[in-house]
Amino acid sequence: MQWLRSEDKMSTDTNPIILKEFAHTRYSLLYDSIAGRDIRVETHNGVPRCKSCKSNDCGHVGFMILLEQKYENDGVILD
Repeated sequence: MQWLRSEDKMSTDTNPIILKEFAHTRYSLLYDSIAGRDIRVETHNGVPRCKSCKSNDCGHVGFMILLEQKYENDGVILD
């Protein structure tokens, strides 16, 4: 949620996770500023899975779920 409220969504100083690419219901490419690397979260049959953590319940997956909900509610990610 910090990212959604952030004025500079690309700042690694204020955002632990930054959105680089988003393809609704398919995948998100994130930059994890704590890990210092790109993270890909993919959705298969409606279930997101983090390719880095090899998990469906890490913070990266939670971030993607918030992105999907925002897109479904607002029709956009960035306003």
